[in-house]
Amino acid sequence: MERKITIEEGVFYKEDYQIRMLKANDLNGILKMGGRGINESSYYDYDVSGKISMKAMFERSKINSQDIKMFLRDLKNVIREVETFLLNTHCLLLKPEYIFYEEGKYFFCYYPLVKQDLWEEFHELTEYFVKQADYQDQECIRIVFLLHKRTMDENYSLDKLVAECIQNPQEGEQEVEGDMNRRRFDEKETEEVEEELPERDWITEQEIGNSIVRESDHLWAPVKRLLNKRRKSKWGDWDGLHIEEEEL
Repeated sequence: MERKITIEEGVFYKEDYQIRMLKANDLNGILKMGGRGINESSYYDYDVSGKISMKAMFERSKINSQDIKMFLRDLKNVIREVETFLLNTHCLLLKPEYIFYEEGKYFFCYYPLVKQDLWEEFHELTEYFVKQADYQDQECIRIVFLLHKRTMDENYSLDKLVAECIQNPQEGEQEVEGDMNRRRFDEKETEEVEEELPERDWITEQEIGNSIVRESDHLWAPVKRLLNKRRKSKWGDWDGLHIEEEEL
């Protein structure tokens, strides 16, 4: 059975380039839309057969990390799809009641008459994620607070933000371990070289020692930067983010 939602606007209906493009093509991740005019109003109908809205989906359950990663993947793909057809990305609706889900994929409403900034709308959606997040899921906590924090910045990169959210949280630990293993290997090589060196005077020994220290400092620099980055990423230390107890 076909099921639709309708958005009504109190303006004369006008079929422009956007409407013709949406009617002529099936855009991946975009709900099929039909427009019509009655008297002095415009009506936009969206086919949501077999789908459930994000709002309804999480009314009685919490959002986990996999839910958000799937959404971020689909949002990124649908933005590219809209741009490919030379449509306005700011016409994507990011309210939970206008985002729909079916069989492992999210679908979006394209509303030509909307007046909004997509990136501000995305930030508001992250506030919804913070409220509905599963706080038993540590990865979910990391992602929702990262999204909320980063989307407060001007001119943030969605591609970089999505990549940072969906990365394996163990990758950073593996990078540190790899640097430590390389350092142990270099130290072993240094000891072997020192054993083979003939007797040196005091000045030569100091020069070699300073060189080893400089090399060691250079080796540890990326590890220190990574550890500092991980400490800064603790959501409990972020400023400007206030959550009421009842919201948790």
